[in-house]
Amino acid sequence: MLSSHTVFLKLWLLRRIFLVFGAISVSGCMVGPDFQAPETKLQAQFSDPQKTEFTEPIPTSLEGAPNPVRWWAGFNDPTLTDLLARAARDNLSLQRAAIRIYQARSQLGVADASLLPTVGLSGGAARSDQPNALTQFLNISSVSTTQNLVVQANWEIDFWGKYRRGIESTASSLFSTTAAYYAADVSLAADVANTYITIRNYQSLIRVARANLALQAESLRIASSRFKNGATSLLDLSQAESQYEQTKSEIPTLISALKNAEYAMSILLGETPDFYEKTYGKTTGTLQPPKSLQVGIPKDLLRRRPDVLQAEYAAAAQSALIGVNTAALYPSFSLSGYFGFQNVSVNNVSQSSLFSWDNRTASIGGSFMFPLFYRGAIIDQIRVQDAVFQSSVLAYQNQVLQAQKEVEQALTAISTTRSSTEDLKKSVAAAQRAATLALDRYKAGQNDYNTVIVAQQQLLQVQNSLVQTQTNNLLGYVAAFKALGGGWSGEFAVPALPPAMVKQMQERTNWGDALANPAEPRLVKSSETIQ
Repeated sequence: MLSSHTVFLKLWLLRRIFLVFGAISVSGCMVGPDFQAPETKLQAQFSDPQKTEFTEPIPTSLEGAPNPVRWWAGFNDPTLTDLLARAARDNLSLQRAAIRIYQARSQLGVADASLLPTVGLSGGAARSDQPNALTQFLNISSVSTTQNLVVQANWEIDFWGKYRRGIESTASSLFSTTAAYYAADVSLAADVANTYITIRNYQSLIRVARANLALQAESLRIASSRFKNGATSLLDLSQAESQYEQTKSEIPTLISALKNAEYAMSILLGETPDFYEKTYGKTTGTLQPPKSLQVGIPKDLLRRRPDVLQAEYAAAAQSALIGVNTAALYPSFSLSGYFGFQNVSVNNVSQSSLFSWDNRTASIGGSFMFPLFYRGAIIDQIRVQDAVFQSSVLAYQNQVLQAQKEVEQALTAISTTRSSTEDLKKSVAAAQRAATLALDRYKAGQNDYNTVIVAQQQLLQVQNSLVQTQTNNLLGYVAAFKALGGGWSGEFAVPALPPAMVKQMQERTNWGDALANPAEPRLVKSSETIQ
């Protein structure tokens, strides 16, 4: 039996060893590369469209420019503002992105625990009866009872930083997941705005078609009257009927497209397909292009676009995993020990209480493991991880290039559609005059009906072109705001979940305060916040 002095010495040594190796684990070296943001190709500035025969300049004055966080206010449409608020609150895909943050944060808690020793309490009791010739000869009991209660601890020292790199990777994944949420939020706002603009576009096209159908109905009435009076041939009447029916046949297609856009909007709002029509079907749009646009410089995209930050943090997470795999090349050190009580009674004779000091038992030990014959596979695994990291670097660099391209495309769309809009307004006015004159001359018998058809078809075409170009101009502004990271304040804050969802999750699982209090100290604000 161990003496009390020996036991205390072992416990003291165990404590000192844990403290020493704990300090080594925290301050020891970390193998693998330290992540640095990859170099990217950035142009000095975005294009600045000038006044030409086919382009218009884009006002970029900071004065009066829409707030990039609430860019939709620049369109001056209360319905759009309300739709965006609903989508941000109720969109199911965005809620899924928020849930993934809580999942990643919990995973970080799991990774944090890897630095701590594994401590467990085990106990047991057994009673056995194994009679043999001796116990029968001596006529004594063969029953024995064993009891034990032991605290055990095992700890792999993070000497090479394997677990710290793992925590680093998991933390970067958490940041990437959070950036992904805000990227989804920015995309959602753009999708809602684009869908709303599309709805208003189809409504305008339907109004244009109905107005032209009414004009063509009047032409058909005139052609029919002239035919009855013998002033024209059946050819004119047939052409008038054909034109009228053709225009009429286009309206159902437009109505179908309008309904599909309304259904899509309802889903974006997290509602059933008929929600938009029931709730917003009678509203009228007041969409106007913003008066100015705050563009900035390409370097701003590295902090203004959450999808760019998402790609950067994803690369950081992969970089840390190189260190996790590299640590497997080096020896691992582990400590283990236990302390407890064990009592054995024989022949129904109890020696003492289980917790008697004489029944104490303790042990401390250490071990190491050094890979010998598996090193080639470990090196290959490191190479695999390095290739994955390099791929994520390329994805980040490509994302930066794509971001610049999207801004340039949006600026080009705005500039060219502004120019086309002015030209089409003049064209519509001329087409209206031509259609009126053609019909008047036909009534006076000065030209055939084919002239009326050409004039009215031209009017419908340029009116449709004007509506579509004005729509494309609005879509260009939405694309610009999205490309510039509009809608995001630059803060990395954990979004709150809907109360009903929080209640359901808490009823299933013990989440503590993690769902009710979304603030997360480890999610810091970005160094520069967009104003």
